[in-house]
Parts: sequence; C-alpha cells; structure tokens
Amino acid sequence: MSGLAVDVLGTAVGIVAPEPHLTELRVALADLEPAPTADHQLALTPTDHGLDLRDNGRIVQRGIDPDIAAPTVVWRLNAIAAQSPAHVLVHGACVGGPLGGCVLLVGGAGTGKSTLTAACVGSGLAYLSDEVAAVDRRTGLIAPYAKPIGLDGERIVPASSLGVVATGPAPPTALVFPRYEPGADTSVVRLDAGWTLVALVAHATNLAAHGGTALAWLAGVALACPALQLTHADAGTAVTTIARAAERPARRVTPAQVLEPITADTTTVAVGDSLAVLHEPSGRVHLLNPSAAAVWRRAAGAVDGCITSSLVDTVLEGSDGGCRDRSTVTATVDQLVRSGLIAAPPGP
Repeated sequence: MSGLAVDVLGTAVGIVAPEPHLTELRVALADLEPAPTADHQLALTPTDHGLDLRDNGRIVQRGIDPDIAAPTVVWRLNAIAAQSPAHVLVHGACVGGPLGGCVLLVGGAGTGKSTLTAACVGSGLAYLSDEVAAVDRRTGLIAPYAKPIGLDGERIVPASSLGVVATGPAPPTALVFPRYEPGADTSVVRLDAGWTLVALVAHATNLAAHGGTALAWLAGVALACPALQLTHADAGTAVTTIARAAERPARRVTPAQVLEPITADTTTVAVGDSLAVLHEPSGRVHLLNPSAAAVWRRAAGAVDGCITSSLVDTVLEGSDGGCRDRSTVTATVDQLVRSGLIAAPPGP
C-alpha cells in the first residue's frame, strides 16, 4: 500500500490505503495542504469483512464498506482536527469575502450548513472550512481547513471543484446561524453579543480542553462580529444574505477581558455591560445581565471568599446603586446558588 500526507490544523497526518482508495482520497483531499512528513498515521486495511481504519495503530472503525472508505477517513481527519491545541474550535463552516474577511456559518448537523457552504463557494465566495471553524489562539484569525465538502449523505467533493479555496487565514466579519426550514420565508434576526456568545459556546467543540481561554476568545469574536440568525428554504436567497455580510470590513478580534478570579470553579469575562460566567465543573456558561452581574461580583467576592447567611446584606451594603432592591438581590442570589456559581449560605 502507498500513501499521502496532509496538514490538518497543524497536525501532519499520513494516510495509507490500497491504491484505488488512495486515488479517491488524493482527489477528495486535494485542497488540504500537503505535509512533507507525518507525525500521525491513518491506515485503511482490507479484511474479509470490508476495511478497517486504524489511527496510530488502534482500530477506530471495523468492516467499512469500500464505497464509504474515503468519507470515513475524512470523518477521522475531522476528529484529529478537533484535537488542535492551537485553536478554539466551533462546529461550523467558513467562507471568505471580497475584502479578505470571512463569515462563520455556525450550526450542528441538520441545519443545511454543508449545502449552503457549497452554494456560497459556487457563487464566488472563498472556501475555508465545512465542519470546523478554527479561531487561532494567537491571532484571532480563522484558520483554513479545506477538507472536502460533504453533500448528499456520504458524497464528498473538493471545494476547488465548486469554486475558489482560500489560501490563508482570514479575520471574521460576521457570524451567521443558518437554519433550513422547508417552505419558510427567508428571515434574518440580529443577535446581541451576549446571546451570540451563548450560541457559540453551545457549538464549541473544545471548550472543556481550553476552558477560560476558549471563553475569552469566543467572547472576543461575539463582540467584534455582527451576528444573524438566518432562516431559509432556498440556498440562493440565503447566499445573498451571507455575501452581503462578507462584504463588511473585518475587525481585529482580541480575547474579551477576563475578570480576576471570582470563585475557584468559574471564569468570568466581560461582554459589554453583561458578564458571561463559565462554570468549569459543568462546562455551562451563564449570561448575567448588568443587575445580576453586579450581584455576582459582590456575592462571590465576599470577604475571604466566605459566603455567609447575611449574603444579601453583604451585596446591598456594597451596592453602588445598581442593586439596591432587596427582593431583586434575594432572587438573584438564589438563582446564582441554584446554578452552582456560588456556594449556598450555611445554615444557622
């Protein structure tokens, strides 16, 4: 068996396979950067029951139908890409515009993202990725990952067969959360930065690995880029909206401000007047409005980190005017306790 090697978000992956499958893979993976050597290896091995796929010698899939061998290798390449330590990763596609910026199409399976991406590339937008939107943790740029586009179930096509493939990273200009809905009129809803961050976190694939660092970068993207929820039944109409967003001038993305540690289990970042709090044990992100944010700062910052039965009084005494109402403070403290962000006050 012979092979090839490609770069997958900084990991050089060698692929070994019987020649007919390798020929198919050379075509499918033509848009990925070739790698001179490999530090990771995938191997397709024929058996009496199909093909086995090994990842660094470990079998990860048995009895693969030869007709879907190439898509199965691409599936594994995506898994390797998802382990990149240099990027904050979001489940989404990415297409580039005429001014050098790019639009992230964020969403999970079933949103019509791949079909929409193919339509965007066919209309003249540049292709960066179809499955993984990768924010470089050093620069804030979106790194290209030019895997083949998955269409019609198991069919994969190189994006270069549809249009232009981006040759380097690009700054984000906008975020689009597409939703395909048969028969629906095209509608566009603008999202504010806080809810954009919550949506990005919901689609982040390595938040657990990078924790507060990932949260800060995603918040930076949410603050720098306008975000749209796009409902459509027709890819052509949706492409018009995306192309218009791609014409915006790009803004430099920097990580959002991370506050001094408030509790040991949380990371807090500023998102405008609101705060986003990552509860690391659960992996959940809570968006606090300005009033709740004021309570959070005071309640969690009680003297020596000790939460006392007079927690509400502590908050009210330290209020700068933003949280003077006792019933509101009491309800907010209760919600913060129930969410696990702060410890419950000890009993009498």
